[in-house]
Amino acid sequence: MKERPHVKRSDILLGLAEVGLSKGDVVLVHSSLSAFGWVEGGADTVIDALLEAVGESGTVVVPTFTWGANHDAEAVTLDLQHTSCKDEVGIIPETFRRRPEARRSTHICHSIAAIGPHTDRVMGEGVSSFGAGSTFHRLYELDAWCLFLGVGFSSCTELHACEEHMRVPYRHHRDFPKSTVILEDGTEVPSKSIEFLREPGYVNDFSRMRAVFERHGVLHTTRVGAAEVINIRIRDIFDITCGYMEEDIGLLLNDESRERLRDEQR
Repeated sequence: MKERPHVKRSDILLGLAEVGLSKGDVVLVHSSLSAFGWVEGGADTVIDALLEAVGESGTVVVPTFTWGANHDAEAVTLDLQHTSCKDEVGIIPETFRRRPEARRSTHICHSIAAIGPHTDRVMGEGVSSFGAGSTFHRLYELDAWCLFLGVGFSSCTELHACEEHMRVPYRHHRDFPKSTVILEDGTEVPSKSIEFLREPGYVNDFSRMRAVFERHGVLHTTRVGAAEVINIRIRDIFDITCGYMEEDIGLLLNDESRERLRDEQR
């Protein structure tokens, strides 16, 4: 059995520098701790390295999504302090959101947590998942990075922003009128969230976009331990993808779903 690589904080810092992350940057991080191998200090080591890489003037953002549990429920409660995101996005975001200095946003399915001076701005309005006023809209405005630590473009939820912007015909808006959010101080407020929900029978395939971004020369890659590290600007994700979607609105679907969409549009 092959021994897992042993990864230290210094290894992670070197890798982050190699893919262009530097002081003052804003970065959204998709991650898998186990992909590295064995990380000395676990999730906290990865988080400490990220915060050190961007410095006090930078901001780290992680998804704390609860989509799997909440998106098709009639009435749900998001408790910003106590609702776990581990099962959906892993131990690094769960550890990150529990840090005292972290804040979590209020979207019922697509909340994020952030640490840094741009935290207030990236919270978004808690209404749209990926459209105007959302966290992902704010990250675009801030020219943020999207960093993948041991995961690929199947985890690239930023591509949902392209679907929402292009108003793809295989999604529809819904709200959460019976749902609530419990704020950090214990106050319970009605959810304002809406979601651009995929119609039954349609399936995304975001992995195909890696080859597109490679052709455009916008990917920065390296390896840390056993994990591939990929960094790309959110503006590049959005602008390049939307450009292609003007010609192929089903670009982000798998082959079967694309064929179904073509049949429905004939």
